[in-house]
Amino acid sequence: MRRRIHDRHSGEEARIYDFDNATAVTREGGGSRAAVDAGWTIGGRPNGGYLLALVTRAALQAARQPHPLAVSAQFVSPPSPGPAELETTVLRAGRSVDSLRVALLQDGQPCLEALVSAGSLERGEQPVWAAAAGPPELAPVEDCVRGQPELPWGVRVPILEHLDVRLDPSSVGWLKGDPSGSLRMLGWVRFADGRPLDPLALLQAADALPPASFELGIVGWAPTVQMSVWLRSLPADGWLRCAIHGSLLESGWFDEQVEVWDERGRLVAQGHQLAGARTDRQVGGAGRPPGQPGPRG
Repeated sequence: MRRRIHDRHSGEEARIYDFDNATAVTREGGGSRAAVDAGWTIGGRPNGGYLLALVTRAALQAARQPHPLAVSAQFVSPPSPGPAELETTVLRAGRSVDSLRVALLQDGQPCLEALVSAGSLERGEQPVWAAAAGPPELAPVEDCVRGQPELPWGVRVPILEHLDVRLDPSSVGWLKGDPSGSLRMLGWVRFADGRPLDPLALLQAADALPPASFELGIVGWAPTVQMSVWLRSLPADGWLRCAIHGSLLESGWFDEQVEVWDERGRLVAQGHQLAGARTDRQVGGAGRPPGQPGPRG
């Protein structure tokens, strides 16, 4: 749900979207405060992309540059919904890039440590150079499977009340008990309330699809331990085309590389993360009850 406030400068009403409410940061004295929003969780745990956007908003308040260029975070322990402190340190303020460190804490204990490089992004028509491969092929949005905020086995995914996620038919084998056997996930993403896209939205989109491990038949919590996202261009509004692939599942950990493309066919974000594959729920045999798609925690 979005709220409207009256802009006393323009005389018009300004929309306040769910994502902006959920990532709001208030500066207090030498630090900042925020509230980890229960509406952006999966099974009670905050989504990693949401947390990345939250700490990046805090960093940009202290930066001279307007946009994040690169964000890298170490997830120390999952924060709980509720108040959080944000400690921001400016490491260097340069001519074109500011470097900052942000820590998210609850009850004085670190939950996440992030490094943010801030600069200025453009909305160019064509890159100076790009690899020959373009956006991945996805089925039309109307032919994809829409994520639901309630899983059949009782897990709540409140974030899907705020994100509109549509999975490509090639990425829903785990729903049918017939996973593809590859670390791969494809889908479309946008905000459910129509919020315009910006670099903070790209941080969320980079972690919006279900874990690629689901298509190996491992359906369960996939805790992220490290995640990095590079922002490449200001996105056009509309659907974001997201593609995830991984290279290795070993010793209970798997990697993911994600690309996010906008409706112009521009690569606007790239990401990498290391996450755990918890085997409490596996699919792959006949008679498995179907699930519903949802992002990771």
